[in-house]
Amino acid sequence: MSTSRVVIVGGGFAGLSAAYTLMQRGITPLLLESEERAGGRGKGERVDGFSLDMGAFVFTSTYDTAFRMCEELGLPLVRSQMKFGHHRGGRWVTTTPDQSPWNFVRHLRAAIAMGFLSPRGLRSGFRVMRQIHREAEYMSFGGDSPLAEIDDDESFGEYLERLGVPEKLQVTLQAPLKMILGDPGPAGQALMRAYIGETMLHSGQVSMPERGIGSLSEALATHCSDVIRVSTPVRRIVVADGRAAGAVVDGETIEADAVICAVPGTKVPELVPELPAETRRALGAVSYSTGCRVVIGLDRPPLPPGWHGALYPEDDDAPLLLDRSVFLPDCAPPGMGLLDLLIGRDRARELIPLDDEEVKRELLDAARRNAPPGSALPGDDEGLFYRVYRWEEALCMGEPGMLAAMTSVPGQLAGRIDNLYLAGDYMGVPSVNGALSSGQNAAIEVADSLAARTS
Repeated sequence: MSTSRVVIVGGGFAGLSAAYTLMQRGITPLLLESEERAGGRGKGERVDGFSLDMGAFVFTSTYDTAFRMCEELGLPLVRSQMKFGHHRGGRWVTTTPDQSPWNFVRHLRAAIAMGFLSPRGLRSGFRVMRQIHREAEYMSFGGDSPLAEIDDDESFGEYLERLGVPEKLQVTLQAPLKMILGDPGPAGQALMRAYIGETMLHSGQVSMPERGIGSLSEALATHCSDVIRVSTPVRRIVVADGRAAGAVVDGETIEADAVICAVPGTKVPELVPELPAETRRALGAVSYSTGCRVVIGLDRPPLPPGWHGALYPEDDDAPLLLDRSVFLPDCAPPGMGLLDLLIGRDRARELIPLDDEEVKRELLDAARRNAPPGSALPGDDEGLFYRVYRWEEALCMGEPGMLAAMTSVPGQLAGRIDNLYLAGDYMGVPSVNGALSSGQNAAIEVADSLAARTS
């Protein structure tokens, strides 16, 4: 038997944030990570002078915990306003989310193509935006976001139908979500509207560490390296006499005075069979999208000048295209380009079993069918290198009511499984910031509990 005062299960953003926060409070935890590297869906990779993000790739304007940690770890942030091309009705139009009258006039052609200027589109689009502005305080991914307060049993698809949004405009509102998350229609209306609101209320402003989000997980893992044990999958969290008492790994049981379980919400029930029935029901509302991502290093910019990305809202096989060297010039050597192709939905599930070369070819073929004007997308045999990343569980979506249900979980555990704390994106507003904030909050609760017990 070996002992550690606090055991953290899982080394993604939530687990790393918990370890980092405990160390700031003078507590030395033990973080157990099943993979060879900590970082989870926030990992990055460096190849031939390029910095690649394997999973998460952007911070929006209300990522307060992420911004603070970047500052503390010495990671400068780069701000950008997104400019995207949209392939609609057989032609390309460009948009930026700035809501000024001049921007609307400048993108009048795009507004027509995207369904905003039909009579029904004007009425329903105004209703959607008016409600987002009225509920601006809720439309946040911040660590203290009250978004769960407006989460209910209505799906995003039902919400759009109730407001009478015509099909053409529904395609526009769902397109960015659909390309990454999968079908947003069955997901909760509150979270999906928050994605739209976060973009519109802040004019499409995004921020990222200058070498990508992977550099944040790397910095956290480096800071916490002395307390991380990799390649150590946890088989079960030990519950004895109504409290979390440790973790079972291959060959040993590690005792603990507190356990922070920082794995995806879908994995918690198998690690903790003793969960209360109502907690199991709440976790049953948690779901994740499937994602597939190809990253190609190029000797040229792949997209038209100034474009951050390109969307194919009407083509279920085409990926979202990103040129991360426009967002983040330091991610690529001077004059080079970094093309990311991302896809979710059922298409990602079809691609995941294929080998890397097939995945790259399939996504490039789909993008080249209607290549953006003036782009320089690579051929199948072009590129300085490429990488393929597969995520069976990519972004947390959840069923309607998931956010509200999760707020009750800590109270359900109290008195039944004391000293067990859950952390992850599903415990906040699902996002990198939600994961970081939930890990921080769990660590603060643990530290306060141990301090009170000691005193």
